[in-house]
Amino acid sequence: MAENVLNEAKIKQPKLFHQFMHVIDRNELSHAYLFTGEDGAGQEAVAIGIAMRLFCTNLQDGYPCGKCPECTRIMNHDHPDVVMTKPDGLSIKVDQIRHVKSEFTKSAMEGAKKVFIISDAEKMTTSAANSLLKFIEEPTGNVVSFLLSQNRHLILPTIVSRTQVVEFPSVGKDIMAKELRESGILPSQVNLLMSLTNSLSEVQSWQADNWFTSLQQAISKWFDYLVKGNPMAMPAIQMTLMPLITGKERQRVALSIMISIFDEVLEIKYHTLKKTAVKFPEIAADTQQAAQKWSSTQLMAMLGDLLETHRSMAVNVNFQNIIESVTLKMLAIVKPANFKG
Repeated sequence: MAENVLNEAKIKQPKLFHQFMHVIDRNELSHAYLFTGEDGAGQEAVAIGIAMRLFCTNLQDGYPCGKCPECTRIMNHDHPDVVMTKPDGLSIKVDQIRHVKSEFTKSAMEGAKKVFIISDAEKMTTSAANSLLKFIEEPTGNVVSFLLSQNRHLILPTIVSRTQVVEFPSVGKDIMAKELRESGILPSQVNLLMSLTNSLSEVQSWQADNWFTSLQQAISKWFDYLVKGNPMAMPAIQMTLMPLITGKERQRVALSIMISIFDEVLEIKYHTLKKTAVKFPEIAADTQQAAQKWSSTQLMAMLGDLLETHRSMAVNVNFQNIIESVTLKMLAIVKPANFKG
């Protein structure tokens, strides 16, 4: 398990992780860091890897071994000098920070240093963040803290100013594709999912209860009706699509998939779509037919309507009303198809 974390740090952020190993060698580690970047960029793996490096008893070429008792205990959250905190529910509450503060005041039990790792630091309540502030600013003893966040702008500026901010670059697409395949994602969904998010945890949440597959199938059927000029595209929204779209986040995902289909049709039309980049292999016949049958003007008009939907969502217009309105416009645009039921 510990080896997996080290591999993640080395694969996702090889330069950053290597730099921190040298910083530790030179005994130049700062007292507080803010690791910020998109979900899945490896912030937690790097922070845990640094903690392992500080306590490892069997270093390998300057890196922690991931196998010794110290590395194993850190990975299992069972090391008294490495304190890890995550949100309890939707936020990190003041009681959790009180526990962190009490640990701050204790001397290291087994080593010369204490390490604190606070995940999703942007989810600290204001009172919790303020409570933590002075302990970050004036740590007691040999302490190093790592605050991990997807969005530094959601963290109190007073905390940001007292940490060394490290921006984590996005993970390469090849690494993300490998992660998705290894986590059991259908090969036919990999390209589409990578176009929607860089977060493996977000993908896993979408896969719960087969939600993403059901959504993709519903949107694919909606598109099939459009290609055929079939007015059943309208009731399909109410009967099949809307029951799957609960909440703003799922509306965003659904709309992004719709936009991606039209993007793919345009790429097919202009012969710019690489075989390795196909996002909708299961409806290839429909996307090919749309590229052949619809003019560039028609496609751009339909895509424009979908993009305009983003702006309508921002002012809280009913999502179903928007999609039904856009679908009616699309059916009007493709009317020359002369659907015959």
